[in-house]
Amino acid sequence: MSENPKSNLTPPRRYDDPSTKIWSLYLEQAERDNARMTESWKGDMDAILIFAGLFSASVTAFIIESYRNLIPDNSDTTVILLAQIYRQLSNDTSLTTIPSVARVLDTNAFVPSNSTLVCNILWFLSLSMSLTTALSATLVQQWSRNYLQETVGREIPYQRARISTYLYEGLTKFHMKSIVTAIPMLLHASLLSFFAGLVLFLQPVNARISYFILSLLLATAVLYVLISILPIFYFDCPYGSPLTKIWWRILCSLQLIVRENSKGSSSPVPSNHPLEKVREWEATNISYERDERDFRAICWTLEYSPDDSTLELFASTIPDVVAGIDYSAKLLCRRMLDRDDPSMRLGFRLTRLLATCTIDSVWARRRCTVTLSAIWSLTMMSLPMPNTPYSEQLQPFMNRGTLRFDEHTIRSIETIQRYIPDASPHYLSTATVIARSLLDMFSDHILYLETELLNFARTGTLTERYHKLVSKARKNTLRRRGPRSMMDRIDKEAQNIQQRLDNTEQRIMLSASTYMSLDSLFLNLDDAVVAVLIGNKEEIPPYIQEILIRLTEFQTLLRQASFLLMLEFVEHILKGPSLPHEAFNTTRRLYLRLELDSHREPYPLHSQIRLVGYVDDALDLQNYHLNNARGQPAFQMALSTCF
Repeated sequence: MSENPKSNLTPPRRYDDPSTKIWSLYLEQAERDNARMTESWKGDMDAILIFAGLFSASVTAFIIESYRNLIPDNSDTTVILLAQIYRQLSNDTSLTTIPSVARVLDTNAFVPSNSTLVCNILWFLSLSMSLTTALSATLVQQWSRNYLQETVGREIPYQRARISTYLYEGLTKFHMKSIVTAIPMLLHASLLSFFAGLVLFLQPVNARISYFILSLLLATAVLYVLISILPIFYFDCPYGSPLTKIWWRILCSLQLIVRENSKGSSSPVPSNHPLEKVREWEATNISYERDERDFRAICWTLEYSPDDSTLELFASTIPDVVAGIDYSAKLLCRRMLDRDDPSMRLGFRLTRLLATCTIDSVWARRRCTVTLSAIWSLTMMSLPMPNTPYSEQLQPFMNRGTLRFDEHTIRSIETIQRYIPDASPHYLSTATVIARSLLDMFSDHILYLETELLNFARTGTLTERYHKLVSKARKNTLRRRGPRSMMDRIDKEAQNIQQRLDNTEQRIMLSASTYMSLDSLFLNLDDAVVAVLIGNKEEIPPYIQEILIRLTEFQTLLRQASFLLMLEFVEHILKGPSLPHEAFNTTRRLYLRLELDSHREPYPLHSQIRLVGYVDDALDLQNYHLNNARGQPAFQMALSTCF
């Protein structure tokens, strides 16, 4: 008889049900929680078994010594009888205090003292509770193993899930968690009974030692009450005891536990809310205290993980954080940039991390790309300041103190670009937004300096900053340059910068030297203001007018530099082999920061001609190079948004 070939085929699985994936999701979470719960029970019961075993042995040793006081002592009876015989033989009438022979031989006449009786009751009770605790711990371990075996004993997912749900609800119905919580309480009561019996046991032996043990017992009881109550009022308190949950339910039912919500109002905690849930709310709800904890945690992570791999991993998360909707995470990044310790500031460490990419390798390219993306995101991050305790520390305008990436970062980017040319799209966008922030900083400085001069010309008073600078300059006995020589120097530097901006053959806006020249020009303007203020009072008004004129010229240079920076970035978009990193957002940032006021001096004609040519190249599909075709849609979108 031939064998049926179909008999070797694997039978179809009967539990291929559409709901299998749903139950698999449930099982993934439920089995993880079950394993965590039973593992916690097992650890607690193991510790209880060890302690209960050692404690029971200790109590037994004391009971062996104390239970003898509950029965008549034969040695005392022998002494009394001998004394009675001695009195009769010697006719010594002085031994009148010897008990009668009938009383000595009557075992029913023996009555132990009250302290002895209470001491033995407490110690036998302590031993009973200790042994009961050990038995209960053993049973809990057995119940936990049975629970796990029943919940994972089926292969079909929906059966295993339903059995797990059924048994878990049984745990809740029969208060299994309460029983597990009560077992340590039984052991604590056993320990308390032992110490109370020890006080009574030592009372007839030595009163001083007994009082000393009593004081220790009272101190221990007070501490036990404190560690039971503190977690109820201080949710971050690590202490606790089995009585904590009992006190929690009692005080919640009396509405004595009040919790402050995120809006600042207080309300009593409902009695059906467990302490663990309220503690979770306090740790995760939005608050100033939570932001402070987050800041300390991340600072600790970066401070005690000095290796570059940890910082690289942290930097890889920054772009998603900046682009996300979590305001607290953005504020955390901003505060990491403003740390008090300069060596631990995020901007300094990211720049130093970028400097390690000096080898063209896989890890160096990855680290370079991650670091440049993080720097770009942090530079682009805009963060409106709410009314918070730390909002005053974060200035709304740009200055050298709040600028975390400057011309030194651009110089590092120029250096690394020679080692890893593959990351050119990230170099371009990152250097561009840093350059834009530098121009913003100079614009804010000029506006601030102009406001100071106009206020001084109108009121004759100085702000605290310039008052300190003037006082320091007057105390300086070194040779000072006169205002006129400083004006000539300013004019010369401004002329050199203007010549660089007018040179259409060079690409200077992504060079660190350009911003060093602008910074030098501004510092000379600031020094000129101080030199004028410490000079002859009659010459102050004319010089102030000259400085205001040069400030206006400086603003014109900054406007030209801003326009030229956007032109150079657009040129890279059109002529580069690939799109820069986040080309659309960077283009919008460059355009939105331009000053297009019609009352101001127009941009140079050659710059306007360049812009028109770039727009024609972007919109002319026939003349657009094929390799750059994928850059056209993004640039067209940017143009449509900006213009």
